[in-house]
Amino acid sequence: MAPVAQLPQLTELQQAFRVFSDATVTLERQYRTLQEHARALRDELAEKERALAASIERQRCLETQALRHSRLAAMGEMAASLAHEVRNPLGSMELFTRLLLDEVAELPAARRLAEQVVSGIADLNHLVTNILDYTRLPEPSLAAADLDAVIDEALATATAALGPRLRVEQRRAAGTIWAVDRGLLTQALLNLFRNAGEAMAGQEQGVLRVGLEPAERWVRIVVADTGPGVPAGSEEAIFAPFFTTKTRGTGLGLAVARAAIAAHGGTLALRPAPRGATFVVTLPADRGAAKGRVHDAGDGTA
Repeated sequence: MAPVAQLPQLTELQQAFRVFSDATVTLERQYRTLQEHARALRDELAEKERALAASIERQRCLETQALRHSRLAAMGEMAASLAHEVRNPLGSMELFTRLLLDEVAELPAARRLAEQVVSGIADLNHLVTNILDYTRLPEPSLAAADLDAVIDEALATATAALGPRLRVEQRRAAGTIWAVDRGLLTQALLNLFRNAGEAMAGQEQGVLRVGLEPAERWVRIVVADTGPGVPAGSEEAIFAPFFTTKTRGTGLGLAVARAAIAAHGGTLALRPAPRGATFVVTLPADRGAAKGRVHDAGDGTA
């Protein structure tokens, strides 16, 4: 009879074991849930720490950038003041040197020296103009202009400064009338032409190619040279002020040119080329009331 008496106890023991097993499963499930929650909290904390570190780094970069801009602004104000002071005597020097050229017209050696002085004055005047243009935001006054004539004007100044070693090849589009600020655009193109000429300084005869590509809604001016090209990795940095890959110069030419083109609502970009450097000026047609009359020589796509 003893085994029969033990049946209730066995049943209770089995029931207790089932309760214990169920409790163990519940605890294990809750433990896994806690683990997942803890893992999610750790991931969230790590993400917040990364975001905080990135925010601190951005703040540090912004502070450094603000300090740099403050210094550049102070330098710009000083440079503009100096440029104004230098421009007046430069004008007098240029006038007197050109008078001297007439006086020594029959003396080849003296005339060559005087021409070098004129060339040096032109370089200084160009530098002063770039400094002044960089220190003020360009505000274009748009009017219809013949882009062929604007290009010729800038080329005449550039080739006079760079000498006979520069050979120019053009793709013209005669009668391309566009709404531009003639002075701003001429200065921008002059900077591009001079940069190209200086890049080809070591060549016996460099080739400067200038193309005019008009369409219905835009016009492009393409400036290409046979120089060494832009160093890899500097494709965008070359447009930053004071950045230069040359031993001489302030590094303002392309920055001033891009600002002048941007003031027209256009873009100045470096186009990949197998040799030399190719810059593309794109000017839109929908700027101001004096919209240009365009003879379409392109495919009509922007």
